[in-house]
Amino acid sequence: METSSARKSRFPLKEPGHLSPRIEWLRNYYFSGVERPWNNEFTAWGTGQPWDVLFDETTFFIVPETYAFHRTFRSSFIQAAHPMALPEDFWTRSLPERKAWFVREVMLNHVPQELLPGDLIAGGRFNIQTSKCWTREETARRDRLMYGKKGAAAKLKWFHIRGYGNAGATSGHLIPGYGEALRIGWRGIYANLEAAYNLLSPSERKGKKGDQLRAMMIAATMPGELAAKYAALCRDLSGREADPGRKAELLAMAGNLARVPWEPAATFWEAVQALWLTHMLVMSDENYPGPGVSFGRMDQYLFPYWERSLAAGMDREFGKEILKCFWVHANYAYDAMIRLGGNQGITAGYGQLFNLSGIGKEGRDMTNDLTYAILEVIDKMSPILEPKPNVRLHRGSPDRLLDRVVEMISTSQGAPFLLNFDERSMAGMMREAKQAGCENLINEDNVCDYASVGCLENTMAGNDRSGTVDNNLNLLKAVELALTGGRDLVPAVDPVTGKKEKIRQDGPATGDPAAFKTWDQFWAAYAAQTAYIIEKCMELYEATEAIRAEFCPTPYLSCLVRGCAEKGLDITQGGAELSFTTLEAVTFATTVDSLLAIRYLVFDQKACTLDELVRALRDNWKGHEVLQARAKHRAPKYGRDDDEADDMAVRVMDLWTNETWKHKTRSTNRQLRPGMLSWNYWIGDGYIMAASADGRPKGRFLSNAICPSNGADTKGPTANINSVGKALGGKARDGNGDWGGYLNSLPNGSSHTITLNPSMLRDPEHRQKFKAFLRGYTENGGTSLQINMLDADMLREAQRHPEDYRTLLVRITGYNAYFTSIGRELQDEIIARESHGRY
Repeated sequence: METSSARKSRFPLKEPGHLSPRIEWLRNYYFSGVERPWNNEFTAWGTGQPWDVLFDETTFFIVPETYAFHRTFRSSFIQAAHPMALPEDFWTRSLPERKAWFVREVMLNHVPQELLPGDLIAGGRFNIQTSKCWTREETARRDRLMYGKKGAAAKLKWFHIRGYGNAGATSGHLIPGYGEALRIGWRGIYANLEAAYNLLSPSERKGKKGDQLRAMMIAATMPGELAAKYAALCRDLSGREADPGRKAELLAMAGNLARVPWEPAATFWEAVQALWLTHMLVMSDENYPGPGVSFGRMDQYLFPYWERSLAAGMDREFGKEILKCFWVHANYAYDAMIRLGGNQGITAGYGQLFNLSGIGKEGRDMTNDLTYAILEVIDKMSPILEPKPNVRLHRGSPDRLLDRVVEMISTSQGAPFLLNFDERSMAGMMREAKQAGCENLINEDNVCDYASVGCLENTMAGNDRSGTVDNNLNLLKAVELALTGGRDLVPAVDPVTGKKEKIRQDGPATGDPAAFKTWDQFWAAYAAQTAYIIEKCMELYEATEAIRAEFCPTPYLSCLVRGCAEKGLDITQGGAELSFTTLEAVTFATTVDSLLAIRYLVFDQKACTLDELVRALRDNWKGHEVLQARAKHRAPKYGRDDDEADDMAVRVMDLWTNETWKHKTRSTNRQLRPGMLSWNYWIGDGYIMAASADGRPKGRFLSNAICPSNGADTKGPTANINSVGKALGGKARDGNGDWGGYLNSLPNGSSHTITLNPSMLRDPEHRQKFKAFLRGYTENGGTSLQINMLDADMLREAQRHPEDYRTLLVRITGYNAYFTSIGRELQDEIIARESHGRY
């Protein structure tokens, strides 16, 4: 019988590099999961009032698998909550002030301050669920808006079970002004808030602007006060420490914490400590453990402190030791729900992202020594999920950086980082500036300072909230509605009762498709339905956005986003200088291929009528296998560098992106902008959406983000990336594009995943070819590339013996996950992707 060790030797897993005893202990302790005596799981804190609410389901509306548990989460957190003693005047204060006081009180005086053995960074507990601090009347009004007959929850259910997608005002997903916080300290942030408050008129101080700025000043004292408590802890531990080396470290940490983050950072150790405390309190303020709260261009704003400390005598390896402790801290975000399903808490994809390298002003390459030091840390710490690096490549990226990246990819199995491509990404940001009329905030002088949040979404840093995962729309739904004149193709099914709902006229009545004589007539119907589904998505989003704006302030986070103090508006109310919300298009390739199949089968080849095609789709292709085979194997496909197919992709892209720019939220005046990030929706929604004209039956997964459909890219990876580049807009023929000669319809960026067999990078010659492939992607590809180096046989073995492959990382779509922790459907999709197969 084959042994576990034999299986492992056949498929060796990526292992961490040589780690110091300190880091090895901290890393192993983290991975012991539920067996740890200490963890950072949610603790709940309430007002003790009978109407109290802690859990806000709005943030989780974009996660359909949680819908059935929202009420349970709400009641369970209330039951688990520790009641807080409130000041006598608590309920007379404004909501933002109540919220700021409550979170500050919890973090300073109720959540314990602790330090793990050997740790060089303080700040361990931050996952909290706190009271929303609503009065009885506010709770009643909010619940009517959420749960009323025409409330947000009912609209959400209607939208999702019919295959449109999902939407919700979600937390996280931005880059706070961390560089500025390190430069001026929280003392400087507080002084700026105080100055803004002093400029208010007496009537403004009594109004909402005064309420907001007072709340932000309350929140702004929290980092310095919390650091003082950790400093006292370090001094206390040093007095009981027998080891002279550790005693000296604890005293140095106490000295750091006595200064930062209240004062500006002076050394690298101080800067990393200040960054971590500032960051972890964002997660506390939002009651949201990590998702999309990104560090931005970390190797750029930390580099001056790195250089200064090295010049002052800091050992380079000790600097990396500080970073490795930072790495471990970031992963404790996963402890929030650690007791759900054993180690479930350490296997999700929260996405605390940061960028490395990239273009600077005047086109200079910004790779520096800290860039390489961080890459060394990643290599030694992997496999580990957080924080997630995104390396920015461009035409001028140095060979040394590309060689290092290719080397790490070749041994990574699931790629440890994303690759962003600057010229195309900056073209998208410049398109955004023009479309939204904000060239004063995004322009040729500063667009190089963009960075990525969440999975791969591009925003500016410190003044931008672009709601990068808030709206997720299945473009394919418009094809379905065009085929039926605005009605669902098959009845929607209530997932709780199993009851089928009646088919009604939902979309515009674009005519009986049987009467369409030309392709142009069908396209006109499809265009009308596309406009409808985008408008419908915005209607749903507005329902949740308005609730968040009225009831869910985050005054601490607002301190870190430029525009909020100046406007006297919370970030949840549109306070950021750049206030967008993103429409993430899902099912792009399935939509393009379906339109290609309809034109080919019905209008070009006359192989069937539209009525016959609709009948085949309603029958889920059963009994229509010959027609299905033609749709699958004869019709043109996006992803093959075929101009006919790719022209259709461009036409689809132009249609929905142009329509997207027409919309703003009513409650917060946030501009809608386009992007492509499918997260896991292309798997789950495949069971909801009807069969599609490209030959896909209901129950099979859809296409992922901007990627070609699985198995459609039969001409190889170069043809694949050429199609993706053309779909984004290609290059301007006159050389005058959005940025240089580049065009890009998607300022948010687009997820593009390619899975390759490890044998393709087996020797130096193949690695050089792959490096050339990456340089080619810079010229002709998309905004972001994720690469899986995986063997399909290894993945099948991991399915059979998950206990042997717990640390096997795979790239999903802009984020990594442990292969054995994801659902079977998603596992099968990754295997099919690697095998180049198609369901």
